[in-house]
Amino acid sequence: MPLFHLASRPLGYLIVGVLAALLGLGTGAIIGYLSADRPQVAEVLPVVDGRHGPSVTIELSISETPVQAIEPPEEVAVIPPVVAPLALTTPAVMPPPVAALEPLEETDAEDDIAEQAIAWERNAITVPDPAGRPMIAVVIDDLGLNRRNTVRTIRLPGPLTLAFMTYAEQLKSQTSQAHAAGHELMVHFPMEPKDGDFDTGPMALTRDLSDDQIRQRLNWGLDRFEGYVGINNHMGSAFTEYEHGMAIVLEEVHKRGLLYLDSLTTQSHVSKDKAAELGVPFAARHVFLDNVRQTSRVAERLREVERIARRQGYAIAIGHPHGATIDALKDWLPKLEKMGFALVPVSLIIKHRQGS
Repeated sequence: MPLFHLASRPLGYLIVGVLAALLGLGTGAIIGYLSADRPQVAEVLPVVDGRHGPSVTIELSISETPVQAIEPPEEVAVIPPVVAPLALTTPAVMPPPVAALEPLEETDAEDDIAEQAIAWERNAITVPDPAGRPMIAVVIDDLGLNRRNTVRTIRLPGPLTLAFMTYAEQLKSQTSQAHAAGHELMVHFPMEPKDGDFDTGPMALTRDLSDDQIRQRLNWGLDRFEGYVGINNHMGSAFTEYEHGMAIVLEEVHKRGLLYLDSLTTQSHVSKDKAAELGVPFAARHVFLDNVRQTSRVAERLREVERIARRQGYAIAIGHPHGATIDALKDWLPKLEKMGFALVPVSLIIKHRQGS
């Protein structure tokens, strides 16, 4: 009987309801089955061996179980490990106590003074032993101003003792040439004369200067070049009699380890006495060679030098770079050895006097 005919009757109504219920249950089961968590068969993938086409199929099973999100780990506070002190099984070995440092002796200044104390010996030129022969030292003052005659003097046979003026120009160059030629060097220092008509040149030592001014001028002159054994006075008949001023000069000479040669422009003994008091190596000239600028007169003075050297074993002559003096020395110096004399620097005579 057709369903629509059953529906018109109460029993038909019942049958239709049952069928509808069964149909709903079946539909729900199908839907539930489809939505349930179960493995699904993936697409069958061909595997090709490269020669014969598809030969094997592989069935991959893919789980559709949802992946749970990984919760971040709890932040655990990092506690630094507690390190217990190690128990020493043996007594700790401690370094020995440092002894208290004693204050350093003030040796630097003493070393400097000791080094300076032999400056004149260190700068002295070396010559053969005179072997008992009478010694003669020839000192030439005022060098460095007349450049031509300075060169002529440097070319004389030596050793001579060459005293360069403090205010000459290019002193380092000139004194280097003199030293290279085998001559000994000195500083020729201008000092105040009694006769005010004489021009001493700049930076002379005078009696009207303060103590500081004397030291300043003295240091200026002594710093003009190097390698010298000591100083001698240019003029100075007034200043060398000035006891207070000469004490300042000789104190500085002593401090620098130099010698002092008195040109003896006066008969005063201030320089000699003060030098002896301070322990400054000292000598004084015996003969001026060229008070008269004539070659024959210079030759006469040289013969006087010979007589003094024979009598006392040494003599010191002072001359100047005048043409007459240079000519006389050029003739006389080569004859000294044959006459039995030894030409020496002034430093050797001072050493001889200190040893006698």
